[in-house]
Amino acid sequence: MICRFASIMTLALVCSAPALAEDLTIAVEHAQVVRLPGEASAIIVGNPSIADALVHDGRTLILTGRLQGRTNVIAMDRIGRVIYSREIAVTNPIENQVALYRGAERSTFSCADTCDEVPRVGDDSARAGILTEQQSSRLAIVETAVSDPS
Repeated sequence: MICRFASIMTLALVCSAPALAEDLTIAVEHAQVVRLPGEASAIIVGNPSIADALVHDGRTLILTGRLQGRTNVIAMDRIGRVIYSREIAVTNPIENQVALYRGAERSTFSCADTCDEVPRVGDDSARAGILTEQQSSRLAIVETAVSDPS
């Protein structure tokens, strides 16, 4: 009888306890849309180097994973009430990726029809620097073309 009563009390406590919110998981260089329960006027990201947040309209938040790690995001309304608060876990996506090791140096490739090198945190810094410079050059060409339509 006592054992049955203890089981019932344990079940009652578990059922009445508030559900713990799970972390929101976002892959590096991916975005996720979050619908807010009210109009947000301020967004706070604990560590903006881990994740970025953008208010698309008052009730739509777009979270983007920047670097692998953990942080949190808080949305507040115009009178300072917290309308959304969540832990964010930014993960390194591994689907269709290959890591190539040359001794202690690592290079990461993203593979679909072909494999292209994509710099990731922890990759060989010299090679990642070259790829970053190439990407910056490409972006500069695009910006020039967009700003000068002639």
